Amino acid sequence: MTFYTYTYLKDQNFTISYIRLTILTVLLIAAFIVFLRYFRNRTAVKYRDLTVIFLIASLLMIGFQFQSFSALKSSRNNNNNVLGILTKIGKRNHVSPKDLQTNTTTASDSMLVRNGKTHQYYRVLYNDDQSGFLTEKINLQLTNTQVKVVGGN
Repeated sequence: MTFYTYTYLKDQNFTISYIRLTILTVLLIAAFIVFLRYFRNRTAVKYRDLTVIFLIASLLMIGFQFQSFSALKSSRNNNNNVLGILTKIGKRNHVSPKDLQTNTTTASDSMLVRNGKTHQYYRVLYNDDQSGFLTEKINLQLTNTQVKVVGGN
């Protein structure tokens, strides 16, 4: 059974998106610089070709960003929902949210929350319209199951 720590969920900064944005910025800056070099020396065709290559690569990166934008937004929303749940559980039970771990990265019914220090388990149950939730302490019996913690602690 895999549990994700609060700090892992909070620090999960979706680096792929940031890497793509960095590459896109570098490509656009390179295209601009090469275009200026071409503008100064119009007889050098290589600068025009390089400008076209950089602009096409930039358009491809923009396409990749738009393609993954909705999936990224959904993933961030789910992540923020889980962080909010862990914060509320921590406040209700007088536990630091950084000590809490969950078995899922999306808020769902029957989600398990584990206190990393005391190894106390909580079950999260949502109401019918998903507007609120109930937590209950449970005694989890793990037989032949390894508990793997992702994100430290």
